[in-house]
Amino acid sequence: MDLQLDIYARVSRLGDDRQRSEAGQVEDCEARAVERGARPGEVHVDSGRSAWNPRVRRPAWERLMSRLETGATGGVVVFDMARFSRRPIEGERLIVAAEQGLVVLDSEGEYDLTTANGRKTFRDQLNAAAYESDRLSTRTKRGKRVKASRGESNHSRRPFGFEPDGHTRRPAEDAVVLEVAERVLAGENQDRITVDLNDRGILTSTGGVWTRESLKQMLIRPRNNGQVVYDGVTVSRLPGEPILNDEMWGHLTAMFAARRRGRPVSDAYLGSGILTCGRCGHTLSGRPQVSRSPYPDGEVRRQYWCQPRAVGGGCGRLTIDQRAADRYIGGFVVRTLSDPRHASALETAAHALEDRRRPLLAELADAEQLADELAGRLGRQEITLRRYDAASAPLDRRIVVLRAELAGLESAPLDANGIKAASREEWSARWNAATVSERRSLLRQALSGRQLVVGPAERAMSGRPAFDPSRITLTDGSPASRLP
Repeated sequence: MDLQLDIYARVSRLGDDRQRSEAGQVEDCEARAVERGARPGEVHVDSGRSAWNPRVRRPAWERLMSRLETGATGGVVVFDMARFSRRPIEGERLIVAAEQGLVVLDSEGEYDLTTANGRKTFRDQLNAAAYESDRLSTRTKRGKRVKASRGESNHSRRPFGFEPDGHTRRPAEDAVVLEVAERVLAGENQDRITVDLNDRGILTSTGGVWTRESLKQMLIRPRNNGQVVYDGVTVSRLPGEPILNDEMWGHLTAMFAARRRGRPVSDAYLGSGILTCGRCGHTLSGRPQVSRSPYPDGEVRRQYWCQPRAVGGGCGRLTIDQRAADRYIGGFVVRTLSDPRHASALETAAHALEDRRRPLLAELADAEQLADELAGRLGRQEITLRRYDAASAPLDRRIVVLRAELAGLESAPLDANGIKAASREEWSARWNAATVSERRSLLRQALSGRQLVVGPAERAMSGRPAFDPSRITLTDGSPASRLP
């Protein structure tokens, strides 16, 4: 038994009793290897992974192919070729690897990939598996489209506000959807709304607690507007009045579409997304510290931290107290903006901002007027629905882009006439009267493209670091002074 053969097993859907189990596949493959006079090598198993969808990555299959291509194993045993792959292009990769001599077995026979007949048989098996997957996909898509055209749901989870059939309404949840939509459109913070829903014991359709993302997904679901969507296209409408009328639905979707990714929506953290980690260079995020004692006034203690993420995340090794940092930021802003040397530069920047904002506003007004005219022509039956859809689709996309660009210019809401040299007392009064959103705008004006960098803290004797103002510096290396 000098020949070693690796084993590959796969199931497409976990819990599907119609498929041979992974353990059963491995057992059969081990027996097949011994029958061939070989010893079983490494076992590679991909659980719940499609072999037909090119977007699905199969780590165990990639590991197997690496061993086959480098000669680390003498071949492979699979239960059947449909378990190995349902994509002919992947079969060609194995054929190329087999040029150096590999044994390829399934439960019924052996494929000699060094001969023309062996390669043809192997390809025929993979082509047949791909054909069956294509047919199944076509039937599945057709069935889903038919269900959608009848107003039935293709969701694997019940949509909030509806029964599992996707069209029967749940009045109690309908009222929540409408309430949340009205609160968001009124400008209420999403984090406050999620906390309120959770405190009231209102759960998601799966019985979980609300998060900012689940709240957003609930609000922008087309079914709330009576639309039944399949593959991105509205194929039918639910009977009766929708939970959210067209005007509310349009405002909500435009609001979320225009919101820049990563843009902070919480009003609790002035420096979130602006303060920069001195260890790794990522921006800091805000978070509550519910496990610690609150501030003296009873409010939850908060901090900025370098949040680690799976993709593009921070180091997770740097924190700073939110209140202390915000007070320090306030001092920096007031000192900077009250310096007469900055007034001229800020005024120039404000004029430049207005010059950028003015044509966008004009173009947006023209686009919205044209969209209204198209809707009016459709209502008067002067154009067909098909022509309306063709004309309005690019127009709607342009409106979303324009709104997003304008939202990106919200960082300087003051007009040019409002920026002038003023005393420190005047700027201090303006800062104290400003909202968090306005303070963030003033902070960006004071930074003028620079960054506030938070360095690592030195641990105090008590074990918990005290606030050290020297930790916060500008990117040019100068300190950011506090209020006196």
